[in-house]
Amino acid sequence: MSRLDIVIFGASGYTGKFVVRELAQISNREKLTWAIAGRSKQKLDQVLNSLSTELGIDLSHIEKIIVDINDEQSVTIMCQKTRLLINCVGPYRFYGEQVVQKCVENKTHHLDVSGEPEYLERIQLKFDEKALENQVFVIGSCGFDSVPADLGVIFTQENFQNDLNSVESFLTFNFGNKSASFNYATWESAVYGFASSKHLGDIRRQIFKTRLPKPKFKLPLRTNKFGYFYDNDLDKYCMDFMGSDKSVVQRTQYFNYNVLNQRPIQYRPYFTISNAFYTFVTILWGLSFSLLAKYKFGRSLLLKYYRFFSFGLASKKETTIDQMKGISFKMLFKGIGFGQKLDNRESESDCQPDQYIITELSGQGSS
Repeated sequence: MSRLDIVIFGASGYTGKFVVRELAQISNREKLTWAIAGRSKQKLDQVLNSLSTELGIDLSHIEKIIVDINDEQSVTIMCQKTRLLINCVGPYRFYGEQVVQKCVENKTHHLDVSGEPEYLERIQLKFDEKALENQVFVIGSCGFDSVPADLGVIFTQENFQNDLNSVESFLTFNFGNKSASFNYATWESAVYGFASSKHLGDIRRQIFKTRLPKPKFKLPLRTNKFGYFYDNDLDKYCMDFMGSDKSVVQRTQYFNYNVLNQRPIQYRPYFTISNAFYTFVTILWGLSFSLLAKYKFGRSLLLKYYRFFSFGLASKKETTIDQMKGISFKMLFKGIGFGQKLDNRESESDCQPDQYIITELSGQGSS
């Protein structure tokens, strides 16, 4: 049976619609065969009809695959139809594993946009060996979490003349004249992600059986007991970024060390805040969120009253392309390393790292 190049699963969801829109615009140029998949044929029809009108592209020939995540046979059939499955159905900790399993079993590559460290590392633990055996790629975090961070760190390493010791990243959002907001699915994933983070230690002990060498010059923790610091160079307050960036970058560094024989670097991500008032508000929000997310009753409150607990930022309303225009982000990478090339991945310099490199990555919500 001839397979399609790509199937987008969850095509009628918030993220799926954006993926379908992009693929519809490049598929003819790239000569890609593709289909969309989801639970409701009516909703899938609506997505294609809406995009056909918006883009002026005839999408009536695109196949629609009806799939119920709880129906193992329908998931299997979907995976057998394509070489690559783009999975947009989250939260992934609830709906992702069974899809990855069927992809690996049927030798279908799997790509998702998960920003959930516990899910990502649990999937690696369970399916890495079988995926390698079947020559299947299972690639997570292919969205804002955490492509900018991972590629930004690699770019910084490659453009440093010698060997880097550490990299810090600083994420800044610019909403222009728009109000800051994010989708409810992101909020939901954050709630359950925080709750499941307690399992990460055990998972990591099983995945990372070979420990990375301890650096002689450890990257200092810059945040104070209240969880923030002020960066004079940026003229901004900074706090730890609690997304999946650190987890993803560390896994890449571990792979590069064990497989590519490269020296690992230390990494710490931050996000910036413009003034002291918003820093104070963020601290209060973080304390209440972390306390409630620990307990089942607290999680139910966070999810039921999401508008209140997110200060109105989380929304179930879908963001349009026009609403995304003018929104941008910038990620600044500050690397510090050594003045000479070290002999091998285990080598340590006797001198303090004193050579600096600064790189920048930026992007816009829509062009």
